[in-house]
Amino acid sequence: MAESRDSYAHAFFVSAYVLSPRDTRTDHGFLELLPCLFDKLPFDPVLSSSLAVLCHCYFGAWHRPIRDAENVEVRQTYSKALSALRHALKDPSHCVTDGTLMSVCLLNFFEYTTSALKSRPRGDQHVDGATALVKQRGSKRMTSDLSKRLLIAVRHDMVSKALARSMPVDNAPEIWEDPSEDMPYNPATSLDFIARDTANLAARAAEHGLPSDADSLDREIIHSDIFLEAKVLEARYAQWAEQVPTEWLPFSVSRDLLPHSIIEAGLNGDYCHIYTHTSVCTTWNDWRVQHIRILGLIADYGGTEAKNDAVLHIQRLTDDIHASVPFMLGDKVKPSQMHIMDYVYPSIPGQRVPASHYQSAAAFGGLALWVPLRAILEFGRYMRDDQIVFTIQQFHRVGRLYDVRNSQ
Repeated sequence: MAESRDSYAHAFFVSAYVLSPRDTRTDHGFLELLPCLFDKLPFDPVLSSSLAVLCHCYFGAWHRPIRDAENVEVRQTYSKALSALRHALKDPSHCVTDGTLMSVCLLNFFEYTTSALKSRPRGDQHVDGATALVKQRGSKRMTSDLSKRLLIAVRHDMVSKALARSMPVDNAPEIWEDPSEDMPYNPATSLDFIARDTANLAARAAEHGLPSDADSLDREIIHSDIFLEAKVLEARYAQWAEQVPTEWLPFSVSRDLLPHSIIEAGLNGDYCHIYTHTSVCTTWNDWRVQHIRILGLIADYGGTEAKNDAVLHIQRLTDDIHASVPFMLGDKVKPSQMHIMDYVYPSIPGQRVPASHYQSAAAFGGLALWVPLRAILEFGRYMRDDQIVFTIQQFHRVGRLYDVRNSQ
C-alpha cells in the first residue's frame, strides 16, 4: 500500500506540476529542471527523498480522504529528507553538486507551500541553505546549463524572501556574478534583477523610517535619495512592461461578456484579463506587486503631486491584479478534485478555453494568487474601500478552495 501511495503521489505531482503546460519564458530554473536532473544525474538519495516530500505534500493536499499537505506521511518523509541532507553535507564533495542544491530548493518549495496552506509565516532556512551552498561553490563554477538554471532559481528565492521580509538581498559576488555570457535569462528572470534592487531600497527605507516635520537635514537628504531611487526603479518597471512579448499582453473582457457564474464567484470592476498561460499571469502579478512596492515608496517619500499620481497608479495595478482572479479561479468557490473540468473560466469572445488551462489553473491558480492578494493588503492605506473588501473576500475564497487552516 505504501509503495502504491508513493507511486500515486509521484505520478500526481509530476504530471500536475512538473509537466504542467507553461510558457518557458517564465521559467525560473526550478521545477522544470526535474526531468533533466533525473535523466542526467546518478541516483541521489537526498534528491529522491526531497522530491518525495513535495509529491506527498501536494498529493495529500488534493486527495479527498487526506486534504492535508502536512499529514503524518509528509512529516515522516520530510524528516528522512532532512536526515539524508545533513548526512550528505558532511561530505564536501556533496556540497557542490547540482543534486544537493536542487534538493534544498525542493525543500524550500515545500516549506513555502505548507506555510501558505497553514497560514503561518514562511520559514526561510532552506533559502539560506541554498545561498550558502552557492557561496561555497561560487557562481563562476556553475558553468553547465543545469547549474546556471539552478543558480537563477536560488537568486529568485533569495529575492522573494527579501521582498516578503522587507530585508536586503545578499549581494555577494559569489552569488551574483554570472558564470558566462550565455545565461538562460528570459523576461521573468530579468524581473528578478529589478526586484533585487527594489528589496534593497525597501529595506533601506524601513531602516530610516518615514519623513516627519522634525527631520534633520541628513535625514531629509536620505529620504530624498530614497525617493529618487524609487523613481528610477519605477522607470525600470515601466520599461520591462514595454519589452515583454506581444502575446503576453493581457486580453481584456468586459463584464457584460462574462458568464454570470464568474461574476458571482468574484469580479471587481468592469473587466477581467485573459492570458496565454497561468505562468504568464503569475509573472505579470509579480511585476504588479513589486511595482506597487516602489510606488508606495514614492507616495511615502514624495510631495503631494507625486503621492497623488502614485496612489492612482497603485489602484490601477490593484485593479489589474483583481482582474486576473477570474482567469485563475474561474467560477470555483468550493474545494474540488483537480481533474474535474466542469468549472467555467472566462474566454476570449469566439474562442474556447484551452483544455490545458483547466489543469494549470487548478494546479497553480489559487497558490499563485496567494502572494499578490496578501501583498497588496500591505498597501491598503492607498486603496479604495472596494479594493480592500474584494481582496479580503478573494483571500478567504482561496483559503476555502485549498482548505487553508486559519486563513486570514
